[in-house]
Amino acid sequence: MKTSTKKRLFWILVPVLAVIVVGGAGVSWMLSGSAAAPLALKAAGSSSLATSGGDLSGQWGVVPGPVEEATTAGYRVEEKVAGGLVSDTATGRTGDVTGSVTVVGNRVVAAHFTVNMTTLKSDKSLRDTVLKTNAIQTAKYPTAAFTLADPIALPDITPGKVYKVDAHGKLLLHGVTKSVTVDLHYEQTNTGFVLLATMPIVMADYAIKAPSIAGVVSVQNHGSFELLVNLAK
Repeated sequence: MKTSTKKRLFWILVPVLAVIVVGGAGVSWMLSGSAAAPLALKAAGSSSLATSGGDLSGQWGVVPGPVEEATTAGYRVEEKVAGGLVSDTATGRTGDVTGSVTVVGNRVVAAHFTVNMTTLKSDKSLRDTVLKTNAIQTAKYPTAAFTLADPIALPDITPGKVYKVDAHGKLLLHGVTKSVTVDLHYEQTNTGFVLLATMPIVMADYAIKAPSIAGVVSVQNHGSFELLVNLAK
């Protein structure tokens, strides 16, 4: 390669490298990795079943649950690198979830869940560090929460069968509370109940600024918040 050509290549690479160095934290989003699989309930009937019938009235609290279906909360968002030439999925997970559900007769009359956002972990420690002060800013907004707004009528439940309902409530995220409709699936098991909620998130609705570096990496302005919860009386 001629000297002049080498020099031209050098001066082309210098600004690109500068962007990467200066925006080092944001570049963590472009590092490929292994995204966690979407949270999901086990196939209906695959778990040991509880005795059918019985009074469900009372307060049900969040418990860790079995390893294969442990209580977990997290986010899922798509990231694009080099103007969209490469895409990846960023996910973060935590088992630090608390809360309770109150049942009276055949109606869920109250429910509240809180997630400790400071304990979210992805496959990239640098990404987790970025989120403390950018995007969802877990250092400033350490918790997210969902509170049920309208009661939910329960059918005659068959253990091991997955049921679906739209749950209306309030989601607190990044210090902003919005009314949401949650796609909720639930199943009775041998130890209680397991719930799965998926909530689409538009970042602007919660004053979240998606991390980005012009021309290098960007994160889509929408994603999802997932919550899988085990309940026991």
